[in-house]
Amino acid sequence: MAEELPTKEDITLFMRHSERYDNPPDGDYSHLLLTPNGIKESNKTGRSIDRKIGIVKSSPVERCRQTLFEILKFVKKDYLPKENFSSREGIPSSKRFSDLLGDPSPVEQGGVGWYEYYHYLQIHDVGSARGVTLEMEAKKILDAIFEETNEKHSETSEEKLYKKSSSSSAARETSSSNSLSKKEGKLNLICSHDGHVVILASALFNLKTQLKWTKEWCQYAEGIFFYGNRSHFTAIWRNVKKEFINYLM
Repeated sequence: MAEELPTKEDITLFMRHSERYDNPPDGDYSHLLLTPNGIKESNKTGRSIDRKIGIVKSSPVERCRQTLFEILKFVKKDYLPKENFSSREGIPSSKRFSDLLGDPSPVEQGGVGWYEYYHYLQIHDVGSARGVTLEMEAKKILDAIFEETNEKHSETSEEKLYKKSSSSSAARETSSSNSLSKKEGKLNLICSHDGHVVILASALFNLKTQLKWTKEWCQYAEGIFFYGNRSHFTAIWRNVKKEFINYLM
């Protein structure tokens, strides 16, 4: 985990899935699963996690669920969530982490084109992006991230109990306060796709990509860390940390 992440706050890692098999001849990416190396890297990520797991969410696409499943298999037992994710099919999913407003499908299939679409968003070519802006796509994803992990920002049962017993003796009140002060933040995991990460990196960190693949593109299993809430959050990506207040609200 990144050293600069706060230990007392919940963190969300919004990531691309691990390495998958090469592009299919029929153009259907939906059924592609992780390579042995992709599984190995996911397992390695799981072993590196040093805090309890909170919310787990995925794109419905199987390789995203598989990525989280392979991560959780190697997370320390004490850090695992209460939910029993015994199979990748049991990983909760949401189409909010797979769908986009625009159409980056291949030009020959009637779409804008994969790398072309994100490039047009970045240079604010609304016409070529067919009426969709970078801000529109980024807002949709940010809203989904914070809404899907919102329950982790609500009061815990411990906090409710503390408030309810606030009129108790000073000794009991001090004990509850100390217990709360020791609360450790959890790690929420959301697995999506490179396009979604690229959109957020473009909007939040001014990422610029080209009309074809270049090394700046989002790598396998790369992601952005978030903490805070929707109206005031901090994002960390490629060792750059930025704070945002009322961004695209």
